Amino acid sequence: MDNKLNLKFKLWLEKDGKVFGEGPYQLLAGVESLGSLRKSAQRMNMSYSLAHKLIKSLEERLQYPLIERTVGGQGGGGSQLTNEAKHLMKQYDTFMNDAEVTLNKLFQSHFPEEKKDS
Repeated sequence: MDNKLNLKFKLWLEKDGKVFGEGPYQLLAGVESLGSLRKSAQRMNMSYSLAHKLIKSLEERLQYPLIERTVGGQGGGGSQLTNEAKHLMKQYDTFMNDAEVTLNKLFQSHFPEEKKDS
């Protein structure tokens, strides 16, 4: 059994409440790769209605759209990310990578005998 301390952290962005973090990031990443909010929600074991409400709430707080939806038809419906969503995801990803490096350095400076894990 390892009795050493490990660094764990969770960061998110707020604007009138929680507005963006790992969950919304993963949901949007799923939309980008799967082309569907419904499929992304399923992959995360989340109901479509909850995913839809989450996206609507985030869009209201951020004051810009995250997803462009197309209604079914011959090729079926789908969703794609807006340029704003892609930009937000890129910024968040870069921020989280920088935060992990910085927090691990800080952890090592205060707990030099411990190992890092995020």
